[in-house]
Amino acid sequence: MSVVEREQRAVVCDVPQVEERRAGDSQTIAKLYRTVWRWHFYAGLIVAPVLIVAAATGGIYIFKAELERLLYAELMFVAPSAERATYADQVAAIGAAMPEGFKIGSLIVPDDPTHAVSAYGQIEGEYHSVYVDPYRGTFLGTLGSMNFFRVVLDIHRRLFIGTTGRIIVELMTCWTIVLVATGLYLWWPRNGNKVWGALLPRFSRSAYRTLRDLHAVSGAYVAVIALLIASTGLLYTYVWGQGYRYVATKSGAYDIYLNPPKATTPPGKTPLDVDQIVAIAGDAMPGTTLTVRMPADPSLAYVVFGSTPYGPSTDSVVVIDQGAGEIIQQRTNSEFPALAWWSTWNYPLHVGSILGMWTKVPWLIACVGLMLLPITGVWMWWKRRPTGTAGLPRRYFDAKIPRWMGLLILALCVVLPVVGISLAIVLAGDWVRGRVTGRREVALA
Repeated sequence: MSVVEREQRAVVCDVPQVEERRAGDSQTIAKLYRTVWRWHFYAGLIVAPVLIVAAATGGIYIFKAELERLLYAELMFVAPSAERATYADQVAAIGAAMPEGFKIGSLIVPDDPTHAVSAYGQIEGEYHSVYVDPYRGTFLGTLGSMNFFRVVLDIHRRLFIGTTGRIIVELMTCWTIVLVATGLYLWWPRNGNKVWGALLPRFSRSAYRTLRDLHAVSGAYVAVIALLIASTGLLYTYVWGQGYRYVATKSGAYDIYLNPPKATTPPGKTPLDVDQIVAIAGDAMPGTTLTVRMPADPSLAYVVFGSTPYGPSTDSVVVIDQGAGEIIQQRTNSEFPALAWWSTWNYPLHVGSILGMWTKVPWLIACVGLMLLPITGVWMWWKRRPTGTAGLPRRYFDAKIPRWMGLLILALCVVLPVVGISLAIVLAGDWVRGRVTGRREVALA
């Protein structure tokens, strides 16, 4: 047999093996796809009710600043005048109007001359926002703990049921990240440049196909913003959020908030009053709204934050020693410790205020998408299920999870402990069922 004949024969003999291997690879990919789809389905089914509530309240809260100015215009806006009352008189007016025991935590001095000066404080554990006319020194009113947006925020974060609600919302937030990630995996085009069904929905005679495309395409378009909303929302959750704050506190990132420096009063010198503090801070941070943290102890320095409507929630900060009458610390946002720096960007990214309406509108669209996606997902399941059965996706006991996906799941469980705990509970239930039925089950299959 010639060399050429032997090579041709080898090629012919290898063809069935190659085809068999390709068929096996396709079958493995198909089973993996179905496994990911199964987890996507159950995650969506579980988080749907809470996700709809959180997305609806979040969509409302995006426009908190704009809506408050309409709802509470008589508190927030004033007619400018040539003369202004002193800040000491404004603080006194607030103290006289509020019940005994009210303590001002922060005084907010707006950069806009048509806005009222406000203060934030608490009495008997309840927080209040109070407003005063900076020109006439008259008390305008207060927004208590049961105002509209406080209620919206309580539903959004706690479902109006306290700590239990916070844990439920955290579970929903973490699994929403999983839901979006698995949704992207399922949506990802696998047949080259695919437009219809991937980038544009197909409106065909098949109602199910149209519904499926609307679900997948709309989910893909809002996925990035949805992931950003969910991931930034973690900072306000019970387990993950407290963990973040604990690390930030221990690392000293929050020292300027929690442990301001002591004030020093040289002999014969009178400490600065609030008006002088505001004047110094205004000169140091021009063109910003000033948030003056009132010292809890007279021996502490004043900490004043400067902010603008766009960008991070805090642009700069100064620490003023009212005894020595000088600035002892001044930092811009880029100079904050890493964890404190991220805290200033987290809220604007969460509510979409970072670029004003240019980001608020896309964030609202993403919230609407997060409300509708669970509905269309459940609708798809209901339409496709066989009559008289639940039609739940079945397990593939021989499906194998690729190593990269296994490592990704492990990393996700470390970064999101609530996902890890809930996943461990699910897998423990699978293991128990496997022992009872006598079948060997592959994890996550």
